[in-house]
Amino acid sequence: MDNYLDQNRLREIAAKLYNKTGTVKLLPGELDFNFLVKTETGDYILKITSAEKCNLEFLHFQNKLLIHLNGGDTTLLLPEIITSTHGKLTEELEIEGKVYNVRLLTWLPGKLWSELEFHTSELLFDLGTKAGQLTRLLYNFDDSYPKKQTLDWDISKTFWTKKHQNLFPSEKKKYIVHFYNGFESIEPQLARCRKSIVHNDINDNNIIIKPYTEKVNGIIDFGDATYTATINDLAICITYSIMQKEQVLEAALEVVKGYNSSFSLQAEELELLYWLVGARLVISLTKSQINAKAEPENKYHQVSTAGAWDLIKRWYNINPNYATILFKNSCGFKKNEKFLKFKENCKSAKHLFSELIETKNPTSFKHLDLDVSSDVISNFKDYQSSEKFEKKIKNIWEEENRPILFGGYNEVRPELINDENRVATLKGDFWKNTLSGVQFWHFKKFKLRAFIPGKIIELNETEKFLIVEHSFAENEKFYSIYRNLIIEPSLKVDQEIGKGTLLGTHKIKENNAFFFQLSLLSPQTLPPVSNCLYEEKEVFNQLFPNPLLLFEGFEIPDNKAQHETLIAERKVHLGKSLSLSYREPLKIVRGDGVFLIDDKGRKYLDMVNNVAHVGHEHPEVVKAGKKQMEMLNTNSRYLHENILQFAKRLLATFPRELSVVHFVNSGSEANELAIRMAKSHTGQKDFIAVEVGYHGNTNACIDISSYKFDGKGGKGAPEHTQIVPLPDRFRGKYRGDQSGPEYAAHIEDAVKTINDKSRKPAAFICESIISCGGQIELPNDYLKLAYKYTREAGGVCIADEVQVGCGRIGSHFWGFQEHNVIPDIVTIGKPLGNGHPLAAVVCTQEIANSFANGMEYFNTFGGNPVSCAIGNKVLEVIEKEKLQKNAWRTGGYLKEQLKILQNQFPVIGDVRGKGLFLGFELTDNEKNPLPQAAGLLVNKMKERGVLLSTDGPDNNVLKLKPPIIINRQQIDYFIHHLKIVLQTSEINTSKN
Repeated sequence: MDNYLDQNRLREIAAKLYNKTGTVKLLPGELDFNFLVKTETGDYILKITSAEKCNLEFLHFQNKLLIHLNGGDTTLLLPEIITSTHGKLTEELEIEGKVYNVRLLTWLPGKLWSELEFHTSELLFDLGTKAGQLTRLLYNFDDSYPKKQTLDWDISKTFWTKKHQNLFPSEKKKYIVHFYNGFESIEPQLARCRKSIVHNDINDNNIIIKPYTEKVNGIIDFGDATYTATINDLAICITYSIMQKEQVLEAALEVVKGYNSSFSLQAEELELLYWLVGARLVISLTKSQINAKAEPENKYHQVSTAGAWDLIKRWYNINPNYATILFKNSCGFKKNEKFLKFKENCKSAKHLFSELIETKNPTSFKHLDLDVSSDVISNFKDYQSSEKFEKKIKNIWEEENRPILFGGYNEVRPELINDENRVATLKGDFWKNTLSGVQFWHFKKFKLRAFIPGKIIELNETEKFLIVEHSFAENEKFYSIYRNLIIEPSLKVDQEIGKGTLLGTHKIKENNAFFFQLSLLSPQTLPPVSNCLYEEKEVFNQLFPNPLLLFEGFEIPDNKAQHETLIAERKVHLGKSLSLSYREPLKIVRGDGVFLIDDKGRKYLDMVNNVAHVGHEHPEVVKAGKKQMEMLNTNSRYLHENILQFAKRLLATFPRELSVVHFVNSGSEANELAIRMAKSHTGQKDFIAVEVGYHGNTNACIDISSYKFDGKGGKGAPEHTQIVPLPDRFRGKYRGDQSGPEYAAHIEDAVKTINDKSRKPAAFICESIISCGGQIELPNDYLKLAYKYTREAGGVCIADEVQVGCGRIGSHFWGFQEHNVIPDIVTIGKPLGNGHPLAAVVCTQEIANSFANGMEYFNTFGGNPVSCAIGNKVLEVIEKEKLQKNAWRTGGYLKEQLKILQNQFPVIGDVRGKGLFLGFELTDNEKNPLPQAAGLLVNKMKERGVLLSTDGPDNNVLKLKPPIIINRQQIDYFIHHLKIVLQTSEINTSKN
């Protein structure tokens, strides 16, 4: 910047020419000196251009363009040019003997694209939408100046870069030459495309974002506007918006879809888009090399160089034909004429499997369904082990009388849901889990023959890989692909083969199934891909058709019920009060540790399911249940070791005063039994319970559950229930860690109310951390005083550990232990069976004796050998895998990370809980609850592959109670995506 353009001079220019007074700040720019002018009435951008660098005619063109745009789309914010005090759009000033042109534009509020850490798919789509709107507004704008202009940044003029290719070292030059040659090849087609005046520089410093949303506010800086091929503007927008993205093609597709929604693209334009993005990168990097030598002190020239090099390498590794197919598909050009011809041809060209696989029995082929939803192989871990997987298939083969098993096309395969196939997309992790070919298993040697004449075009003996070209229809080709094949030695590339030619052999010792695939594109155009993302299936089906189309009698029906069908049938056949989670419900078909897996093969990090305490389908727990189920399952009136082993292991985790256990089937049953015990022991009926508490779904449990009887459909507290305030130290009646005595005083009040009716309390019941109340940690001394007041009045104390027990809080095995109290009765549920219906009531000997009054307590399924085997194994796993310690350490780390986010995002009003029983509450600045924001966050996180749920009186608390096997890496994944949602979604601006 020229030294004489100091603060005083700039303030003087703004005041004299535009009557604007305020602070002035320098902004980046290439041709212009740009300054932010902040005034009391608004913000502006002052643009000062040396007359030597920019002619007046160009500025007049920009002014007319801005005037044209300001009469356009009101949903797209664009700069407005301000008239000077002299009535001019451009003022000419002479400063220190140099002539400058001065303009003032309105400032667009928001953040620059370059300032955001994350760009979501929704934001990229909206950028495309806004860029398309701008193209539409400019399409009918005409001016003579840009038509005679030659601009280096015009992609259509990429030819100028060729003479500068020697500036690049050889390792980088290959990218430049590759995309330059690509541009050269498509330039004639580009010359025939639509032309118009375009922005020509929608880069990351010219895009304005509305903070805490996925919306683009506007687009600025028309200093590079020119007349060129219209599609070039989209290419530029893509180039800068996808820099520093891991999945650049996915990001580009979102921009293309958004752009097309505002400005319809033509197929011929989309065919060029891949190369145009590469050409823009060539221009940018060439400019950077030239400018770095000419003006090494000007850092603006180098601002995007690192990002551009990263992008050009990623773009280079994308197949241009595949990119073009996706671009066209995303804009509605989904009709693949060649695929339709191929399907039609298949109707009259059916073959037998026995023509492909030599067999003495042509009918000995049997379909095998190994989709993720199939129960043919029930254990997910068996899929992940190639040895176990092969053994399972062989067992099926033998049970079915040794047919040739086949299947796989379009199946979502569990063995592909692994790290090798994981793709970190803009919406979280997905897996390339969908097969685009057919597998064959036969644990005998078999020969493969050509079932159609063709020509061998690729052969790799080491990789056991063969591709044959075939003709169909008029001058059309398709390709048969063979993997895991010992190739016949006599075969050669370019060899013509006839029907029946021996291609090779699949041997017994081959570890992988024979894989057969078709392609409608030559391998040079698009190399064969054996598996894809489920979301890519529609495109891949037209590129790699189902091989079964060629064979007779093997159409495999799709037995998967659509989600809409399942939802409709639930409404007809299931109870009307049964709800589903999420705006778009999930169909969950498998569990794996801390993950749930849906029917599309996506793994969801389960941050809310404390039922699967030691992980979904923990192999040791499953094994224990299965082993005992195969031997015996009966009631507890017979002698059996399991019930005693389990009882002793469970009681060992309690203080010695709690020495008797009764086994039941659910947390509701456990609390129902505890209520009976309390009544039996005290001879009283009145219970004291906490506001918004939930203790189960039986009649007696509902009667003490404020969460139910004070909620929808409830009728308020029954006669024998006294409700005390929720001890919420963040937003409750009393606040702070020392509010325990104030809350506990309400137990005394409840006792007095009961006494005034000439009765005494039977019991006080309370969760050690109140779950449905919003993961409420009890304040200091609350439980100690509550127990004291209850016992002084003759009642007993019940600790509901259904949600928080079995080591979840980390510091102790049971939540009540943290408060230095010993209850009279403890109820346990969800975690004890790890998903199996198992629960327990533990009590003192005194309570047990008074309950044994002659009326036998018998529970048909409570304490059965299978349940006890499972419960015993759960406790063993917690101890062996040190899961209580993990809950403490990992839970502490999670809470620490949530606190960091709380400092960044004020919408997180409070973070609370212990171990892996945590919650964070969303509130505004006045601590008012934000339930809509919480609901939005839950659904946004679900879209990103993380399962959450809300709770609390106002449904504004996000509860976190994952399986206690969760590790730091998985916590980091959760925090990463939570941060993205908090930064980009309208959670921080949601109203109650």
